Amino acid sequence: MLFKHCEKHHGFDFIGTKKRLNMDFYTSMRVINYIRKMALGDENFARVSEFKIDGSEAFLNDDEFLKPTLEDDSLLYAIDELDLEVPREAQEPQVEGFDPPANDKERQLMEMVSALRHMHEIKVRDIQYMQEQFENYKTSIRSQFLADITDNLSLAGSEFDDRSVKSALGPKSHSKATSSDPYFDSYSSNEIHEIMLKDQVRTDGYRDFIYENKALFKDKIVLDVGCGTGILSMFAARAGAKKVYAVDNSEIVTKARENIKDNGLEDIITVVRGQIEYIDLPVKEVDIIISEWMGYFLLYEAMLDSVLVASKRFLKPDGLLAPSSSKIYLTAISDEEYMNDHVHYWNNVYGFKMSAMKGPIYSEALVEVVPAKSVVANHVELSSFDHHKVKIQDLDFVNPFDLVITKDCTVHALLGYFDIFFSASPQQSTPPKVDSYLPPHFNGSKKNRAEIVKSEPQIPLIHGFTTGPHGKPTHWRQVMFLFKNSIQAKAGDRIVGSFSCHKNSKNSRGLDFVVYYKVLSGDRNDTKDSTVDLSLPAVIASRDFTKETYRLH
Repeated sequence: MLFKHCEKHHGFDFIGTKKRLNMDFYTSMRVINYIRKMALGDENFARVSEFKIDGSEAFLNDDEFLKPTLEDDSLLYAIDELDLEVPREAQEPQVEGFDPPANDKERQLMEMVSALRHMHEIKVRDIQYMQEQFENYKTSIRSQFLADITDNLSLAGSEFDDRSVKSALGPKSHSKATSSDPYFDSYSSNEIHEIMLKDQVRTDGYRDFIYENKALFKDKIVLDVGCGTGILSMFAARAGAKKVYAVDNSEIVTKARENIKDNGLEDIITVVRGQIEYIDLPVKEVDIIISEWMGYFLLYEAMLDSVLVASKRFLKPDGLLAPSSSKIYLTAISDEEYMNDHVHYWNNVYGFKMSAMKGPIYSEALVEVVPAKSVVANHVELSSFDHHKVKIQDLDFVNPFDLVITKDCTVHALLGYFDIFFSASPQQSTPPKVDSYLPPHFNGSKKNRAEIVKSEPQIPLIHGFTTGPHGKPTHWRQVMFLFKNSIQAKAGDRIVGSFSCHKNSKNSRGLDFVVYYKVLSGDRNDTKDSTVDLSLPAVIASRDFTKETYRLH
């Protein structure tokens, strides 16, 4: 009778909708609870003459509507029987394992057995659902327990090249966590977003790619992973996107919504709070995913993992990731100023030796802005990632390196940094060949914009930027790996070895590094063999290589 009333007076055929959309038990439950809630909370809803569901409604995937709106709602216990063609009162009750009832007493008993079995099935489903929720809860607690609690949120200055400034940026996690996770909390403050927005290399790079490819964004559905203040989402909307979903799991989404509304873009941009690994969107696929996911040394914070999950879950097969590729580089530096300020300083502190204070500096990967004049070697490409093809397991790597010293000097450290590239075509997501040391806008060009690398006419225009010491300083700076024993080198000498980068086993946001290296003389009169096997087993087995370990946690 209830569903006949809905169909006659409100134009809603529940049974037909259930069959047409192939609604399962839980989806049907959401629909019933949604209608109950609307009827109780909106007096106008009761007067609706036509109510339809086409399958795209957000509440169909919202677990909030698995909670009964009405206590002991009997309708929820009969969901699985709602699509029977024959009314229940016209059917003979049958129970598996029993003969058909011979009299009214048996019929009554079978009805009770059938009802009890049905209630048992519902309880089993409830238990299974509760088990799933409990597993999710355990995962949440585990990841929160292992999270790196970020307390360095104060900023001593606003210049990126102030070497005394500590980062105001917290790590970006790919693991499931609650909204009170310290990681997400660290992205709720204004200071973090101010420093990122004021990083012109970063923000101009994204803006230029989006605005110079408006035809690419026009009428497209865009997903912004880790939207922050909403700046990238608003770029995409202004570029002509039909719809933008801005996702973030920190409290900053409240301000993002206000920013979007202040700019009149609330009809285009929908802000979603939650982790990209677990949320559902109103659409199955998006055309473009944009995200500013990079951390120190590119991979710190492990947010690229989340972007790759988002790509697998939501990106169309021919969809575009922006940025599309990235490269990590390694070089060597000589920096007496840094050594005097941060290492030798401990030799005499008001007349006291404090050598014990030096220890951590040799085991930590140091995030600093290093002047270009400190670079004393060529740079080598340590690792390259095509974001359309790379897998999460590929983000841990071990690769050889071979650096040639360019002048007589004391080599104090290795130095790592990264470059970012945007392509308008997923088929050409990586640049053909780019020398990170010679980007156009750092080679005499007066263009105040991110790097543009243009090669053969048939290859799409590639945008990008560098975080290297040869470029304009960014909030990512560079990462130094100090040698415990500085190297006295001459021009032509080589530092060769292997470089390992892996997620920390206890905190997947952090990185652990292992470096094996040795110095080969460039002197032509040197009798030593100038060739060396840089395969990892050979390097580890050789006693000629020095081993250094570092961490970035």
